[in-house]
Formats: sequence, C-alpha cells, structure tokens
Amino acid sequence: MCLSDGFVFVIVIIGPVVGRYAIDSGGWKYIYWGGLVAQSISLAALFAFYKPPKHPKGIPWHEAIKGLDYVGSALIIPGVILALVGIINTTYKPSSDPTVIAPMIVGFIMIAAFGWWETVSSVPHKLCPPHLFASHKGREFTAPFIVAFIVTMFYYSVNIIWPTMVNVFYLTPTTSRTTELLLTLPPNVGLVFGACLLIAFGGVIKHWKKTLIFTWTGMTLFGALMGLCTPFNKGLMIAFCCINATFFGWAQYESVAFTQLGVPQEDLGFSGGLAGMARYAGGSLAVAIYTTILTNTQSTRAAATLPAAAISAGMSPENAQKLLAAFPLGATAIAAVPGTTPDALAAASLAFQWSYAHGLKIVALSSLSFGLLGLLCCFYCEDLGPKMTNKTEVFLENDINAEKNVYH
Repeated sequence: MCLSDGFVFVIVIIGPVVGRYAIDSGGWKYIYWGGLVAQSISLAALFAFYKPPKHPKGIPWHEAIKGLDYVGSALIIPGVILALVGIINTTYKPSSDPTVIAPMIVGFIMIAAFGWWETVSSVPHKLCPPHLFASHKGREFTAPFIVAFIVTMFYYSVNIIWPTMVNVFYLTPTTSRTTELLLTLPPNVGLVFGACLLIAFGGVIKHWKKTLIFTWTGMTLFGALMGLCTPFNKGLMIAFCCINATFFGWAQYESVAFTQLGVPQEDLGFSGGLAGMARYAGGSLAVAIYTTILTNTQSTRAAATLPAAAISAGMSPENAQKLLAAFPLGATAIAAVPGTTPDALAAASLAFQWSYAHGLKIVALSSLSFGLLGLLCCFYCEDLGPKMTNKTEVFLENDINAEKNVYH
C-alpha cells in the first residue's frame, strides 16, 4: 500500500510548492488541466493494458448489476452530504439558523435509515454487509474500520492547523520565497518519512498491533501538543508538526492494512472499498468539524480581544469596532479605518494573532478526543500477525496459478 502511494509521496511534498507558484503567477487553472490530462492517460492505460479477473465468487456481471444496493446508495450519499453541509454552514451562520439545523437533521436521519436498511434488507450485494461488521464481535473489521476512519482526521487537523499558523504567524510581506516554501514541508516530509519507516521496518518488527498502538499514541500526543502554538514558538511547532506527521505516516497505512485484512479473502473488494471510504469520509468530516471549530472560536475571541487592544492603544470604541470588521478584509480595508495609528494597528494585529492561537488550540484539543477513541479501538483490534503470511487463499484465473481457482 505504501508503494502504491509512491506518487502521492511526491505530490504531497511538491504540491504546496507548485501551488504557491501557481497562485502567484496566475496559472493555478493549469493545475486542474494537468490533473485532467493525467487522469485521461491513466484511464487509457487501464483500458489498454488492464485485464481484470472475474469476481472471486464467480458472480456474473448482469446478476451483480441487478443486485447492487441502490436504495442504500440513495440514502447514504445525500445523507452524508446534507450532514456536512449543515456542519459547514455553522462557520458563517448562527447554529439556530434553519439552513444549519434542517440539513443536519435530515442528513443524520438518512444515515440512520441507511444503517437500518443495511441490517434488515435482503439486497444481494449490500454496501456495508452486516456480517463483516459483526465478525468476532467487531474486533476483526469494525474496530479497524473506525481506526481507519479516524486516522485521516489527524492528517486534516494538522493540515488545517499548520497552514493557518504559517499564514497568520510566520509570513510577512518581507518573508523570502525560500522561507515561504520551506514552511510547507514539515507535515508532508514527516508523512513520507513515517511511511518509509513502515516500509523498511514494519516487516522486521512484525508486532503489528503493538506498533499500531505505539504510533497511534504518538500521533495523538503530538497532535494535541500542537495546541501549544503561539505567535512566537515557530521552532517548537515545526518539530511537533513533523513528529506528528511521522507517526501518522506509519499509523495511516497500518490502519488500512488492519481494515483490508479484517475480512475473508473473498471479500477483499468490500474491505478495500470500505477502507477507502473510511479515509475519505473521515477526511471530509474532519475538514467540516475543524474548520467550524476554528472559525467560530477564533471569531469569538477576536471580537472580545481585538477592539479592547485597539482601545487600550488610543482608538475610540467606535473605530475599534470598525477595525475589527476590516481586519479579515486585508490591508486596504484596515488603512481606511479612521484613527488607525501604528500603535493601535500593532496592538490589534497581536490580538488578532492570539485569537488564532486560541482557535488552533481548541482544534488541537478536539483532535485529542478523536485520538483517544481511536486508541481504544486499536486495543480492541485483533492482531494482524496470523494473517501476515505468504499463504494465498484466492487465485486469479488470469494469473499463473489459474488452475487453482476454485470458483471459475
């Protein structure tokens, strides 16, 4: 799995660098066109060279199409979307607004209805087969599935916390381009380094459950320690960010392995699809939750501290409120506020930075709760060791051992 993400390792390192150059040059649209070209080449290569095997259970294509879980899809897809819309709407609307409450209520009801449907329906090919989740009292697949769901939330917590710190605390109009680009590296270099450590030493150490617990603990600990951020401790935050990402790089791929191997070999399609869904769903939920927390806590703290700082530096209360409204709009809007002296601006700027430090602290601490839940699931997981052997249980009919395929 680590090797299959080799291109991702390259992209996560050079992506932020390319992105910043693209934004400055106005050529950001070409990044999307480049993605389209790359995907088109990939699709053409798949069509030309990939010869897929039949389904391990020998299900004919026309039967598979008829037996797909269309009702489940109609419930879960809009349910998740509506729930996320409601959560994200809280970043700029009151929590009592109908456009916040209605999508969340309808979304979670549809998600609950999906769970009920998967349990009681007789659809041949369910999206989430209940027997997989119930296997070994949930230790074989359910607990690893939750772990895979939560682990991606740490990737997005750091990738919200760190860029925000860089943009608010560390970058100034005089910051050199070299420094700006170097500051994009700590989380991404750490991720790649952690994955490479797993590649190099995972099979040597072998104690899969213990290493998952260890790396998960480190990821959770240093993710929470990101809450110690201030406008003035850049070196410490670089270290914590890189260490957190290193633990994450190991824990992420190992958690996916636990999920994918938590089913009989004939059901690897289910586990692989659900493992991928867990990663992306966890990421989407994390972005919604962390962005909401950061936006709400930072704006509340800024409303309480920024005008007070400006008033203490000599501004009138009326102009201090205008300065608060202008601050997120940039230098031009700030300069247009009457009575904005250098002292008042300096005091307000520092208060604005500390409001972000408070918001980022709450985001980091909120990740701690998810991490502790995931750690409990790590302890509950079955050890992967007995499955990490060279034994092949399903043979492909388009491979050299086709005669050993017992299905077709």
